[in-house]
This record gives sequence, structure tokens and C-alpha cells, in this order.
Amino acid sequence: MKYTTDYGYEVKPVYGPADVQGLDYARDLGDPGQFPYTRGYYPNGYRSRMWTRRMTAGLRSSKDANAVLKKYRAMGQTGGMCVIHDRPSSSCIDADHPRAHGENGVLGWPGSSLLEFEELMEDIPLTGQSITLLGCCAPSALRLAYVVALAEKRGEDLSQVHGSVTESPFSNVFGQTDVQPFDLNMKLFLDASEYIVRSRIRMRAGLVGQHFQESGGNNAQALAIELSMLKEICGRLVSERGLDFDDVMRLPYQLVSVGTRFFEEIAKVRALRRMWARMAREHFGAKSEKSCQLLIAVHTSGRTMTYQQPLNNIVRCAIQTLAGAVAGCTAIDNAALDNAYAEPSPLAARMSLNTQHIVAVESGVADVVDPLAGSFFVERLTNEVEEAAYRILEEIDALGGLVAAIEKDRIEAMMEEESSIKFREVRNGERLIVGVNHLAVPPEEEMFEIPVQESGAGDSEAIARRMAQWKRNRDLAPIKASLQRLHADARKGDRFNLMPAIIDAVKVYATAGEIVGVIRMARGLHYDPFGTIECPYGLG
Repeated sequence: MKYTTDYGYEVKPVYGPADVQGLDYARDLGDPGQFPYTRGYYPNGYRSRMWTRRMTAGLRSSKDANAVLKKYRAMGQTGGMCVIHDRPSSSCIDADHPRAHGENGVLGWPGSSLLEFEELMEDIPLTGQSITLLGCCAPSALRLAYVVALAEKRGEDLSQVHGSVTESPFSNVFGQTDVQPFDLNMKLFLDASEYIVRSRIRMRAGLVGQHFQESGGNNAQALAIELSMLKEICGRLVSERGLDFDDVMRLPYQLVSVGTRFFEEIAKVRALRRMWARMAREHFGAKSEKSCQLLIAVHTSGRTMTYQQPLNNIVRCAIQTLAGAVAGCTAIDNAALDNAYAEPSPLAARMSLNTQHIVAVESGVADVVDPLAGSFFVERLTNEVEEAAYRILEEIDALGGLVAAIEKDRIEAMMEEESSIKFREVRNGERLIVGVNHLAVPPEEEMFEIPVQESGAGDSEAIARRMAQWKRNRDLAPIKASLQRLHADARKGDRFNLMPAIIDAVKVYATAGEIVGVIRMARGLHYDPFGTIECPYGLG
């Protein structure tokens, strides 16, 4: 059995004052609500503001996903909703595309037009809760356009709508892949981000470190990647789009993966708050204290959920939820006991939401801010993971930043190396996983049968047929006019913002495939990322 962190720091059996020599309380910790915010942003912590408790939804049709969201609200989902795209709409192809057949609604919501968003949000308010839509970078600008269009259609005050609908292009590199090129995704993300900031919309942009860690990266690497993403995106919005840094910092939040290594995960989140506060002040010259406070949401780790003995996943989820709460995150969405099989069944969803409520109201962990502060072990771990992360961050900076490091294949190599280490440790029994390489039972002795939530081929085909029929019945004249304007705007260069034209196209029910297709054509690419269909509107 190895006694190390997942990034290689050797853990001693006992910690004492000598392990935190040099720690200055005011400089390195501070009270909650004080720079460098290691201990959190609010003096009273969860007493003044409880974390948002939610589950990720998305399976089969938009109407099915709508029913699931309503069920989650009845189960106790509080403060927000979270929906993930399916693979076709994540890649900005429509449900009737030849490559979409068999994939529609299988791993998420088939949201390729305003019509689907209207159905998703039927009888669900746009205000009074956080609206979070996830699923690759490519449809980020479209998701923002859906929210703007529906708010206008309902007569809602857009300034009262909040949540997160945009996702950085780095997620695509770390495992949440779509088929659009990186430079196009970066352009659309920056367009959406600039539009949000200049329009003073209360929407956040997800800089998702979760995908890097779920693809094999360790905690120190994840910290470095998360800081690199923030540095790259904030830097581009300031230098390329002419925005003020303090205005930009109303935009990003970091979604981190929290696994089962309890103390290590808490140390990681505490270090992330401190590292960002210092970067904001020292590198970007933040004038507002709010700009030094990075919003951090937690996804409990789907990677740690096993298909063997799935009831064990309830325990893993509970440990991870407790770690996220102790660390002082602002939102949690949980992996579920059947995560290794499918989207959450009603039973699994209820257990995951109940886990959050039990931690919130029964454990007492929400009563005290940063309850492990001052622990010799936790403070040493916080320092250690921060120091290890800074070494990796320096390496990335030396390569020219995160985009350059990706182009030089350093980040992919980092994930592959770390994944190989983890696999080898499991295979050799150095890393024990109950039910997998420790206390395993034969399949015939498994006492619990997963009630798998499935989407069949017939469901997917029904979504495809419905999309094809709906397209034929639309008023094509305004669609063609809006796409012509979008095509012309897309030829004006990367710094010309396409959001106004995208919103106009969404309002007249142009689809994701059509909108992104004409943008692709303006950039010299084929209308269809798979090269199998042609633009039906004669644009050249």
C-alpha cells in the first residue's frame, strides 16, 4: 500500500508544528472573507449562503428532459438546474444528420434549436434559479442565444436570468470532445463571453478542470491546468477584446472534480482559491476584491464510480460531497450510483440529492467555515499541492501558455502518463478500489441489480424524424436572410462579434447545424464537419 498523494507527495503518519513552519496566518490564510481567501469568501460561510444542490439531467427528447427537471425539483434540487447536451448537439450537428442517428438523446439533451430549448424549459422559470447548460464548447454561443431569445419571448428581464451556458474550448482537449476545430470554438467562446460582459448579463462561463482530471490528471496537474485556463481566457478577453479585467471576472467559474481522497481534495480547493487570488492581484492587477474570488463548483467524480458493486458508489459520493462542502464550494452536482452504466435512474438521482441534503442539514459541516483550517496535515497538504501546481504552471508558461502547450502535445502527454500510472497502481494492488481489486465478488453473487435508465434506438430515431419534419414546415425566408447576414459577418475576422447575428438566427428557428455550418463556410471550411451534407441555402 502506497502512502502518497495522487501527485506523488509522500504522506507521513503524523504531522505537527514543524510541518507548517513559516505559515503566516494573515498572509497565507486570513479569516473567511479576507484575502487570499484560502478559507472562503463569506465570513459566515454556509450560514449566509448554502451551496447549490443539483443533479445533471438530459436523456431522450427535450420533453423527457423537462419531466426529469421537474422531478428533480420535487426531489429537493435547490438553487439551480443543470442539463447536458447529447453528442450530436454538442458537435453542432442536427438530429436528422446521418451521423446523429442512434446518438440523439442517448447521453444528454438533443438541444440543436430554440424549439428544443423552449420544450426543455416549459413551465420552468428562467429566473429564481441558476440555469446551467453543459456539453462542449461548440454550442456555447447557441446556448446563450437560446436564453436571450426565450427571455425576450417570455417578456422576462434578461438581467434577472443567471447561471452558466458557455464552456471553454479547453474541455474539448481534455476529453469532452466535439468535432469543431479548436480555433473556431475559441472564437465562438470569446464572442459569447464578450457579449455577456458588455451586455452585463449575469451568465457565467465554465472553465472546466473536471474533464482534465476525469481523463486521468492528478490534483496538482489539475490546479495548474485550471490556473492556466483562467490566465489564457482572461488574458485574451483583456488583450484581444479590450475588456477591463474586473469586468471580465464577473464571467468565469471553475468546475472541479472532487474524488475520494478526502483531505487531498479539500487541500486542492483551498489552494485554488489562494492561487487565483494572488494571480488576480499580482498578474492581472485586480482593483476589485471580488475579482480575486474565483467561483468554484464541484462535480463529484464520475471516474471513481465503478460498475462492480454499484452500491459502493453511494459511499464514494457521500465522501466526495462532504469533501466539497468542507472545502467551501458554491455548488455541487453529484455523480450517481449507476454512473458507470447510464444516466441516473430516479432511484440513483434521489440518493445523490439526498446525500447532499444529509451532508447539509445532518452532518453539522455547514455550521462552521473551513472547519479543518489549522490542521497541521491539511495546511501542509494545501502548501504541498500548491507548490507542485506552481512547478507545472511554470512549465506550461515556459512553453508559451496553455494553447501552445496543447499544440506541442504536452498536455495530452501529461494525461496519458498519469493515466498509465493510475492503471498500473490498480493492476499491482498499490491503489485499492473496493469491489474491483479489493474485496471483489463474482458477478453471480452481486446482490443489487441496477435499474438502468436507457434510451433505445427507437427514441433516437423518433428525435431524428421529428427534426426532419419540423425543418420542412418552417418559414424558410427569414432563416435564409438571417444566415446570409451571419455568413457575411463571419467573414469580417475573428474579432468581429457574431453573437447579434447568431441570436437573430436562433430567434427565427435556424438550427445549430445551419448556424455553425455557415460560420464554417465563411472560414473556408466545409459546411458539414463530416463532409456528408451540403448547405441548403446556396451560400458560397
